[in-house]
Amino acid sequence: MAYNRRSFLKTSAAATAGISLAGLPLISCATKSLADTKKYGLQLYTVRNDVAKNLAGTLDYVAKAGYSQIELYGFDGTSFFGKSPKEFKAMFDGLKLTSPSGHYNFGPVLSSGNLDFWKKVLEAANIMGNEYATIPWLDANQRGADTLPKLVDLVNKAAELTKAAGLKLAYHNHDFEFKKLDNGKSFLQTLLDGTDPSMVDFELDIYWSSFMNEDAVEWFNKYPGRFTMWHVKDLTVNKEGKKESTQVGDGTINFSKIFEHKKHAGLKYAFVEQEAYTMPEEECIKKSIAYMKKKNWGNS
Repeated sequence: MAYNRRSFLKTSAAATAGISLAGLPLISCATKSLADTKKYGLQLYTVRNDVAKNLAGTLDYVAKAGYSQIELYGFDGTSFFGKSPKEFKAMFDGLKLTSPSGHYNFGPVLSSGNLDFWKKVLEAANIMGNEYATIPWLDANQRGADTLPKLVDLVNKAAELTKAAGLKLAYHNHDFEFKKLDNGKSFLQTLLDGTDPSMVDFELDIYWSSFMNEDAVEWFNKYPGRFTMWHVKDLTVNKEGKKESTQVGDGTINFSKIFEHKKHAGLKYAFVEQEAYTMPEEECIKKSIAYMKKKNWGNS
């Protein structure tokens, strides 16, 4: 139940007079109204196997599970899973889904040294209504200390182009970004220090920071306001003794401590993500959103 200012004042007056409205408990209505303002995000890659089998059916169950903010993946330069950006956006609109961010391959930019592919990315991102065009991954041959200056330079140039297109560039980490380089800095620190804070944000993958025994809060303290997006992905140890992802709330990460610092981090969007499964993907995302809702960790 949503209230505008006028209806809220009427409700408050009735409560003061000891009158119930339509037999509804006033406090529970207000609580529901507050909860209804929260939105929950999902990185679509979480359900990638189902996307490959049935795109429309997967988007439908994602929406029915309660996710309304979807982070994209899968753009190949012309389409998403065989759908043009306009066709894909129509599918989103039909399910009342929005897409604040998309993961877009930066490999072609690094390989060619020009921004031609990124121009196609920005065109698609604008059609999809993205606020962020996010770099999700670097191939192994693009991660060396010798290639890092080129990466920083091209990220800054791409960020200028992204800003001109009305969006913002972001960078998403995995594990390798936390490893120390010969200069004593990590890959992630070098990117943070070498990019323009006004044009380049970062998406912290909390699973990978935990995987590498890095304290997310320490990164927020060192670079306040730069981690505007997070991947909320829990960590467990499988039967083979190896770390892997699991449903949010079923692992070992202390998300409560991390979410206490969301304002300091600059958090705008938190996206549930998962990469390993012990149950169907649909059931995984249902378990994760139930935990997110219990903790009221939705996006404003």
